[in-house]
Amino acid sequence: MKKAQLLNSFTRRALCAALAAAALPVFAADPWPTRPVRIVVPFAAGGGGDFIVRSWAENFSAALGQPVVIENRGGGNTVTGSEFVARATPDGYTLLFASTALSTNPSLVPNLKYRTPEDFAPISHVISYPFAMVARTTLEANSVQEVIALAKKNPGKLNISTSGDGSGAHLAAELFKEATGTNIQTIPYRGAGPAISDVAAGHIDLTFTGMSQVQPLIDAKRVKVIASTGQYRLKSAPDAKTVAEQGVPGFNAVVWWGLLAPAGTPKEVVDKIHQALRTSLADQEVKKRLAVIDGDVRTSSPQEFESFIRDEVVRWKRLIKPSTMAPR
Repeated sequence: MKKAQLLNSFTRRALCAALAAAALPVFAADPWPTRPVRIVVPFAAGGGGDFIVRSWAENFSAALGQPVVIENRGGGNTVTGSEFVARATPDGYTLLFASTALSTNPSLVPNLKYRTPEDFAPISHVISYPFAMVARTTLEANSVQEVIALAKKNPGKLNISTSGDGSGAHLAAELFKEATGTNIQTIPYRGAGPAISDVAAGHIDLTFTGMSQVQPLIDAKRVKVIASTGQYRLKSAPDAKTVAEQGVPGFNAVVWWGLLAPAGTPKEVVDKIHQALRTSLADQEVKKRLAVIDGDVRTSSPQEFESFIRDEVVRWKRLIKPSTMAPR
């Protein structure tokens, strides 16, 4: 009897061990991702963020081996979508395609319900691009130094339209005023379209905008390009020197975009996302699609991207003050 009991006990243990061993390959063969990955764009559909992310989403999907779903969650100068991702389960299935606004909102939005970058797991920088500084065709200035001279001769009389308080265009305008010591009015509009249209109509003197948005007006000679706001000249307007080249050393105002996950996302998942993103952005067709916005496509390590965002938060806190915002 005892021998039979011992045999049964041994058989049970052997069976349990065999089942456990058989289960191991199942888990090993079932790594992330096993279902669609969602990328939240914190802007309304049809904007610049949409265009950029859709330029590489198909390649990203192929690299991951899973469908990629683009979800627009606009509102609150990107706060709505950013907060949604910050509160999402940190499993790699919900990502944020963030812009410069992620680093400016800590200075712009009282009682922000997430911390930047602490509530996120930065993955990589994706692209940055400069603005074109453009003017109405009748403005008596054709260079940065002539704009500065005109502004100093007529303090408070020149104006710059922006696509809204806290927008990249608004921040570029504030940087320009600070760097040049000029008193120019900034006038916020509800979006880049009307801000550009009023320059073309001659109602506004200057604006900062992406070349893809203003190129038709340049071609029609309804506005003129004064400068590029980045560190390099615009590919689509190579004769237009940068602001820095025109006597404002170190001036650099660009829009950047990058990919993030919720804080707490496992490192091995972040690494897989990072590698898939690098692969998709290296594709020549993707580069060709993004060339139309004069963008600098480049990836960075998660650590480099986190450090970059921290520096951006500090930079904008120094610049953004109540006096730079329109009355609410």
